[in-house]
Amino acid sequence: PSKGRFKVYIIDEVHMMTKEAFNALLKTLEEPPTHVMFILATTDVHKLPPTILSRCQRYDFRLGTEEEIRGMLKEIISKEKMKIENEGLDIIVRNARGSYRDALSLLDVIVNSQLKSEDSKKITVAEVRDVLGIPEVYMVNDLLTALTKGEAQKALESIEELVQKGTNLVQFTAFTLEILREVLVKKISKKDLGDFTFAEDLQLKELMYLIKEFLNVER
Repeated sequence: PSKGRFKVYIIDEVHMMTKEAFNALLKTLEEPPTHVMFILATTDVHKLPPTILSRCQRYDFRLGTEEEIRGMLKEIISKEKMKIENEGLDIIVRNARGSYRDALSLLDVIVNSQLKSEDSKKITVAEVRDVLGIPEVYMVNDLLTALTKGEAQKALESIEELVQKGTNLVQFTAFTLEILREVLVKKISKKDLGDFTFAEDLQLKELMYLIKEFLNVER
């Protein structure tokens, strides 16, 4: 190393290495120089050869909880002297899916879009939805209501409205699945369904069927 005691090599997505590349690295991992440290990073540890795994110390990192990610974002927003509506913050947390990096990336995109806003220090839920292409809850409710009542024309009109508004249909499908999951939990827990009126008369097996169909759509 030109400075410090160690030279550190970080190999990201290490599971993408070929068998030949792993074999070439093996000798170095068996007898590494005392001043060199290798960090092998992967989300698919099962794809690494046993010969590599047996020569490494393994550290597993879990995803962050929603509360942990929300706390991190609140701290950053506070330090930047900005404000964000709670519902908007919830949308970012939900779309980060446990990833601190993705949460920060989403926040960065939203903050940069704020520079063109009248009040660049306040982030509204509408702005978060617009920037991330997240549809309104009523659009999901309208489509699911039409589907559950067998009203094909209304269902097609709902999809046409989504297209006209430039909604990302992949994101819309994922958002619909989130709502279906939330409704399923509320049904099982016997909690108030709130704005999700489409599910008032649905049985659990019908909800499960909807979830299965939207999973097929997502795939």
